[in-house]
Amino acid sequence: MKVGLVLGDQSKEIFAKTISRFFDIYVYRLPEDIPDVLDDEFEFPEKLFEVEVLISYAHRGDLNADLVKIAEEKGVKLVLIAGNFGFLRRKGKTRVVVEDVCCSTYVRGCEFFERFGIPEFEVEIDSGRIADVEVRRSSLCGASYFVAENLRDVRVEYAPVKAGFLVQIYPCLASRGFRGGIHKAANIHKLAIERAIRRAERRRV
Repeated sequence: MKVGLVLGDQSKEIFAKTISRFFDIYVYRLPEDIPDVLDDEFEFPEKLFEVEVLISYAHRGDLNADLVKIAEEKGVKLVLIAGNFGFLRRKGKTRVVVEDVCCSTYVRGCEFFERFGIPEFEVEIDSGRIADVEVRRSSLCGASYFVAENLRDVRVEYAPVKAGFLVQIYPCLASRGFRGGIHKAANIHKLAIERAIRRAERRRV
């Protein structure tokens, strides 16, 4: 599967690094001198649309609207847009998914979301501690792998809360502050570890 990425700044490079572990990617970095108001449709490179899944971190409504329009014309199967651009969400030949937090997204039947989206873990428990953690599905930013690496040998009862804490110290790009997206991302990982622990405990019975 080929995945296209539209990146707005250097901080988004983490997404390219994570996604390229499993898929071929084409990355387009937006120029820094884009005017605040566009007179015409923005010209994205043709190669950007030679993909099955297109992900945008442009964080501009006008750019994302142009991106969706061209993606539909070119037959891209799915466009995932980060940010509060719900007016772009739709279903059709090109499905447009809009989410403010990358780890809250899942599209059934799409190969991309077998690897990325709502995190899923498998854990092994030994003597009341997390003996091992496997990432079955990761957030796009890779926070799930950071969680997995740092939960080994943690007591089971503390593991979910620590998972949420680890997301918040990882360079997650979700919004900070009161009720920011970072808290949603932390809770999503906390719940994912809780589910993994319940499955592990059922296997031990």
